[in-house]
Amino acid sequence: MVATGLLDHPFKEAYASKAGALPGATHAWVDGLRQTARALLNTAGLPGPKTEAFIFTPVSDLAKIPFIPAASADDVDVRDVPLNVPRIAGASRIVLVNGVLNAALSDNIAVEGLRVESLKQVLARDTLSVKPLLGGLAASASLPLVALNTAYMADGLVIRAGKNFAGAMLHVISIGAAGAEPVAFHPRNLVALEPGAQLTLIETHVGLPGQNYLTNPVTEISLAENARLKRYVSVAEDDDAFHFATTSVALSAHSTFNAFHAGLGGGKVRQEVRAAFLGTGSSAIVNGVYALSGKQHHDFTTAMDHAVPHTTSSQLVKGVVDGQSRAVFQGRVLVDRDAQKTDARQLHKAMFLAKGPAVDCKPELEIFADDVQCAHGAATGELDENHLFYLMARGIDRDTARALLVSGFLEDVLESIGDEQVREAFSALVQGWLKRRAMRRAA
Repeated sequence: MVATGLLDHPFKEAYASKAGALPGATHAWVDGLRQTARALLNTAGLPGPKTEAFIFTPVSDLAKIPFIPAASADDVDVRDVPLNVPRIAGASRIVLVNGVLNAALSDNIAVEGLRVESLKQVLARDTLSVKPLLGGLAASASLPLVALNTAYMADGLVIRAGKNFAGAMLHVISIGAAGAEPVAFHPRNLVALEPGAQLTLIETHVGLPGQNYLTNPVTEISLAENARLKRYVSVAEDDDAFHFATTSVALSAHSTFNAFHAGLGGGKVRQEVRAAFLGTGSSAIVNGVYALSGKQHHDFTTAMDHAVPHTTSSQLVKGVVDGQSRAVFQGRVLVDRDAQKTDARQLHKAMFLAKGPAVDCKPELEIFADDVQCAHGAATGELDENHLFYLMARGIDRDTARALLVSGFLEDVLESIGDEQVREAFSALVQGWLKRRAMRRAA
């Protein structure tokens, strides 16, 4: 991590008295991870204005906010947290409040071959079982927000599916709730699928309105040979919330990672997905949509690292921007010298609904092999007035016509969600955004 334009982080003093009480602090290797991460932060700070990966998403505003650890906010009553997220049939609910597992709001999961535990419980009981995974996939040295998480992680989830596990659907609901002072929480999630296991993981990130908090989750995912993981993530937090998420996935031979991300709220949001193809025949699909308004900012960053032959990655991201919002797409595909027969595709499209928003797009292909099929594309444009006129000429009012065109623009990405009930839930989120936009325009 290069110290370019050093930004001191605001967590030193607030967390100093908490370090010794963090879960796993009595275990040398866990404490070593945290100490290394804190040393990196104290030396290099948060990403500065010249840090290339964050040039479109500056984090200088974080350094100005006196965040305190969420655990120190004794004026937050989680009993008052509304749990109005619609249920998805067949999915077991797991609820986190400020990054901490809330058993009272969660379902009891008793499925043979599947273990779901809080990271806090695991670190208190058996740290060696997660030692190969924790800090093994998401590196603090190269990822400053991962270093921030590693230094101050207090809880999260450990999800493990045994060999040839036939499959289950888990719905993780993460709720942010600040008190009188801005709070920060850094959940660490570990997901491990043994050979042949299958799992569907849905994540919904929401927050109480009008509250200033930072959530900085890191998820490390290990997929053994022939394992299959479907992961669907939606971020729909309030305009005062900061959401910076990093996911690192390691794919073994013939494993499959199918991911979908939606960005539909939050003041400043960054969803970063990194996939390392370590076994032949592995594949990853990472698609997404975003719909932004007001002064919202959403950054979708991906890195596909093809290290071995016969691997496949595909990315399709589409979004709409309104008001004074800003969208960022950064997609990097690296094909190593030995990764022959790689097939990597990447496409980003954005639609402007007004004159004020901005879109930054930075697709990258770095190819060192010669027998590959790789392509990337990017396009931006305004809503087609001819299409709008066509619909209005048939008696459809202007707002409804615009909503139909936006829905049609995003529909092919939403159709890539293979689970019907999940697809309907994500489509409803987009429709909800369109209705709120219409209400704001009418007001």
